[in-house]
Amino acid sequence: MSKAASDTLEKVSGEFEAEVLAGLEAGRSETLAKIEAVRKETAEAVAKILETGEKQAESVKRQIIGAAELDARNAQLRSLERAVNEAFELATRQVSSESGPSQEKALTSLIQEGVDVIGSRAKLKCATKDRRAVSSAIRKFGSKAKLSLDDEEIDTMGGVVLTTPDGSVRFDNTFEARLERMRPTLRKEVATILTGAP
Repeated sequence: MSKAASDTLEKVSGEFEAEVLAGLEAGRSETLAKIEAVRKETAEAVAKILETGEKQAESVKRQIIGAAELDARNAQLRSLERAVNEAFELATRQVSSESGPSQEKALTSLIQEGVDVIGSRAKLKCATKDRRAVSSAIRKFGSKAKLSLDDEEIDTMGGVVLTTPDGSVRFDNTFEARLERMRPTLRKEVATILTGAP
C-alpha cells in the first residue's frame, strides 16, 4: 500500500473515529441531560407527594383532635346534666318532705303568688297530704281574698294549683311546675357550683 493510500486511510479512519467519538459524546451529554431532567421531575414529584401527604396527615390529625375534643365536651355535658338532674331530684324530695310551720309558710307563699297572678278570688287544689296545711294557709288570708279549697285532689309532690271561679284562668304553682319554670336558671347556677366556674 502506498503512503498516500495509507495517509488517506488514516485520515478517513481518524475522521470516522472523531465522528463516532463526537456522536458518542453528544449521546452521552444528551443522556446525562435526560437523566438530570428525570431526576429533577422525580424529585419534584416526590416533594409534591410528601407535601400532599403532610397536608393530609395534618388534616386527619386536626379531625381526630376535633372529634376527641367534641366527644370529651359531650361526655362532660352529659355528666353535668346527670349531676344537675340529681341535684334537682334531691332538692324536690327535700322540699316535698317539709312539714309543720315551714310547710305552711311555703304553701302560704305559693298561694300568695297565685293570688297575685289570677286575682283574689280562686279555687285551690292540692295533694291530699297538704290539705290541712293549705286550709290553714287559706285562713290566714281572711277577708283579703276569697279562696276555697276544692275537693278534687291533684297528684303532686307539693304546692297548689289556683283557678278562677269560672275556671278560665289556671295558675299551676306546684313544686314540679315551679321547678320546670326555674329549671334553666337553676341549671346554670347548679352547673356553676358543680364546675366551680365563675
